[in-house]
Amino acid sequence: MPFKAEIFRVLIASPSDLAEERQVATEAINEWNSQHSVAEAVVLLPVKWETHATPRSGVRPQEAINDELVDNSDILVGMFWTRFGTNTGIAESGTVEEIDRFLAASKPAMLYFSRRPIDPNSINLKQQRKLQNFKASTYKNALTGGFTGLDDLRQTLIRDLLSQVRKMKPAPSAPRISKIDKARRLTDLIVTLKRHNITPELFDKYSADFLKPARRSKAQTMDPVPSGEVGPNGHRVGYTKEGDKVEWLPDEENPGQEWPMILRRNDKAILAAEEELFDVIWYDRKLVLLQNIKEGKETNTPEVHKMMLAAMRKVEKKYGKNKLRNYYHNDFEWGMLNGKFSALRWVLGSEWDFLDT
Repeated sequence: MPFKAEIFRVLIASPSDLAEERQVATEAINEWNSQHSVAEAVVLLPVKWETHATPRSGVRPQEAINDELVDNSDILVGMFWTRFGTNTGIAESGTVEEIDRFLAASKPAMLYFSRRPIDPNSINLKQQRKLQNFKASTYKNALTGGFTGLDDLRQTLIRDLLSQVRKMKPAPSAPRISKIDKARRLTDLIVTLKRHNITPELFDKYSADFLKPARRSKAQTMDPVPSGEVGPNGHRVGYTKEGDKVEWLPDEENPGQEWPMILRRNDKAILAAEEELFDVIWYDRKLVLLQNIKEGKETNTPEVHKMMLAAMRKVEKKYGKNKLRNYYHNDFEWGMLNGKFSALRWVLGSEWDFLDT
């Protein structure tokens, strides 16, 4: 049966020593579609240079791949094992240039390092040193994960792609009902109640007994409160209008009133906090890169630099430059910021070794 769906292109990026893993990543994306595409209304398309790039003359090979594949993809899956890749003239390797371009455009890049055993005789020491340096830098500056074999990679990608897709999907809008439709439904309800001699009091009783327990809060909280549940202080548990799960405690200063002690914040608030911390951390990394460029420690292409500045302006407009640059003031607060972000990522389904700590 046909269904409407968004299409996200997933770019598979890796050096040449991961041919099997590239095929498994493709199969994992196709398997994700068979498991989740209908429920999530999303279809993922695997994109690889060997199947999607077309020959072009007069341009740098990696530039052609950037224009045709990288800029048109929505998610990047990057993988590394024993090789780092060949310098492109712009970056240390083609894979790294693709990752840098993705991050500069504020698009999600999921990076994984293979822990598969390596034959010592096949190790290229120069490549290994570059890879180790990149790995050390990446653990400090990106969201990363690992895998021990092909099956582990398959399951990890299916899980992480589901988490990433749910973050990228726009929030569903509630269907709009016209005033005439509302009036018609209300009239039908009144007529039905009178026909069966159902009083307002009786309707309220059945509504409380049978309808309310099945309803969700605005936040779509997945743990509705059983009748009679009490919190750690012995008072009733319920939800605020925002969707926070709370224990309603007596207000000693205002007899007869209650105040909410939060037991679990609503999903919307959790997602908003995770999104803000993500934006703040990546904004700061761009500030560091700008400073390194100014001091001559790093370089950037004009095109990627322009994209990076545009992404920074977008975040500044969203939160305000002063707030972004005053989020923390020392290494301790920077560690706390990353710790908060890691905890939220874990709550939202990521594994600890995929987090930004």
